[in-house]
Amino acid sequence: MLLKGIVASVVGVIGALCILHEDSRARADVLIDRPPAVVWKVVSNSAAYPDWNPFITRVDGEFREGATIRIVLGTGPDSMVFKPTVVRVRPEQDLCWRGSVWIRGVFDGTHCIHLTAVADGTHLEQTESFSGLLVGWLTKDVIEETRRNFQAMNAAVKQRAESKTP
Repeated sequence: MLLKGIVASVVGVIGALCILHEDSRARADVLIDRPPAVVWKVVSNSAAYPDWNPFITRVDGEFREGATIRIVLGTGPDSMVFKPTVVRVRPEQDLCWRGSVWIRGVFDGTHCIHLTAVADGTHLEQTESFSGLLVGWLTKDVIEETRRNFQAMNAAVKQRAESKTP
């Protein structure tokens, strides 16, 4: 009897998560008055992130395809640590990594930094595609906060790249 109740509860929770589930995405962009080569030097230098980045405050490891890196978001007791895998490195174009919270399929994210040459410099776009059982109505606030953090990071990339001698 107890086992039936537990099974029914688990099925109910999984059913509710499936109904609420939807893949979601956060996005923010900025124009930078420097060529992609200069902007790439800023975003690809993982060791320098603590010096300028208000969102990703530390990266341990190199941005190399297949590498597992350690990323710290924020500072102090509210900081979060992720250990994603770098999935794409295309110098002066794309830098992407994929990670999960808890176990894969529950709450996953693929973060990309895209650089595109434009007449006035570089269009930088950051995206995060979220997927997994907990994504959807349960995470709208997380997605909006991620977008705001992308905007802050983009402003910091712009300031750092534009303050360097062209």
